[in-house]
Amino acid sequence: MANNSNNKNGKSKGNSNEHNIFKFKVKYFDIEAGKLLAVLNEQEATELDMFLSDRIGLKYNGKDITVIVDTSKTMVQRGEILIYAEAAKALGLKGGETIEIKHMPTPESIEYIKKKMDRRSLTQDEIRSIVLETIENKLSEGELASFIAGAYINGFTIEETVALAKAMVETGEHLDLGVHPVADKHCVGGVAGNRTTIILVPILAAAGVYIPKTSSRAITSPSGTADTMEVLAPVVVPIDEMKKIILRTHGCVIWGGAINLAPVDDKLIRIRHTLHLDPRGLLLASILGKKKAVGSEFVVVDIPIGRGAKIEDETDGKSLAKDFIQVGERLSMKIQCLITEGSDPIGRGIGPGLECRDVLQVLKGNGPVELLDKGCLLAGNILEMVGKAPAGKGAEMALNIIKTGKAYDKMMEIIEAQGGNPKVKIDDLPIGKFRYEVKADKTGRVSHVDNKAISKIARAAGAPKDQGAGIILGCEMGDKVNVGDTLFEILSDSESNLSYAAKLVDDLRPVELQKIIIGKYE
Repeated sequence: MANNSNNKNGKSKGNSNEHNIFKFKVKYFDIEAGKLLAVLNEQEATELDMFLSDRIGLKYNGKDITVIVDTSKTMVQRGEILIYAEAAKALGLKGGETIEIKHMPTPESIEYIKKKMDRRSLTQDEIRSIVLETIENKLSEGELASFIAGAYINGFTIEETVALAKAMVETGEHLDLGVHPVADKHCVGGVAGNRTTIILVPILAAAGVYIPKTSSRAITSPSGTADTMEVLAPVVVPIDEMKKIILRTHGCVIWGGAINLAPVDDKLIRIRHTLHLDPRGLLLASILGKKKAVGSEFVVVDIPIGRGAKIEDETDGKSLAKDFIQVGERLSMKIQCLITEGSDPIGRGIGPGLECRDVLQVLKGNGPVELLDKGCLLAGNILEMVGKAPAGKGAEMALNIIKTGKAYDKMMEIIEAQGGNPKVKIDDLPIGKFRYEVKADKTGRVSHVDNKAISKIARAAGAPKDQGAGIILGCEMGDKVNVGDTLFEILSDSESNLSYAAKLVDDLRPVELQKIIIGKYE
């Protein structure tokens, strides 16, 4: 039985034990739970009025943390507490130590979450309380899921969104470069092969614009920007090193998860994806809060729309653009949104290594024309926003930076600064050794290449973990193809993965062909 400093029996009932302290022996569990978690013996926990998903405080060697309770009949004995890796690390535990535990009061944020679920708006202080108690691990995943569901069902006002973004910034690390202009870019996503970031960054950096680009890894796509950049250079960079890289080269492309810009957002994103919910207010706060944290003054937002994209309706795209601009203004950032064509993939390569091939070819002035044009369009808009190019001339200036070789040279400089090989060649990049060609079974014109289906097949082939896996497209919307022409190739370093990906083709039918009418008779 655990020792209770205020009760000889080590037990208490109801709320009378809120301030009691109990002592338990640590049993270390070298598994990451994704949260601060501890397990108590089920019977003993009940005797102490500690139940599943309750919060308890742990104290050891002058350190205090709050963890969520789990219980088990067999994993731990009476008087023991099983500590998962994250909580053990926070307290410096290795197993065998005696620690103190106590009940924790119900977080005040619970009332604010209920308020949101009751269709009422939250104040700045209430939102800040939710953020702080989330960081302090005082809210369970169920409670956070309720907050996200409330935001999804009832929506966020602009004021709530701004308050959440500010709270995210205030509770994370900041990047203060002390230089100007600082720009950034974001894409809403959903378009396969849309690797414009790694084209835009060296263009802007070569033009003297500072661009501290933090990017994400893939969740459901074959490659995130960070996954693609990681083929060329390390993307796990601490924030102090990130600052040195940017001040030296003007730009970087690093994984945002490697720095503590908005720690609460990481918790919310994990639950949002589990629930398959993406409330607009949380989305805007997440994106723009992180931009604000790295000191961005000018941001261009790419909103692809079309069949198979995340946003299919132009009206929805325009509404989202309006919200981006409003929230950005309240955070003292100038936002420009571009609604772009997102009905089919951009570029030829889908997957980390294959996308790198496209990017390096574009930076050399070749490569897929659509990818080149879109990269220059986005970069050009920022060049105009910061005053580096006259209105309407930004894309032309961006293209000239590529044609003169300045963008490619700057990219090699950034790669070297991040610890990569500045002499990398296209032939050095990973490419799957097993291939499967998908050929046209009829003559016709390509009417649609489905982003979601292409992404699923590329992931089945092993991307992004297998850097050489993915798809090379041999056609795009509007192309005429004949029977036997290659529509796309699937690549993988695993024969079993390749076989699985090939089987998906018949189910998903990612390329649609429309029969060409060669004559009409009446």
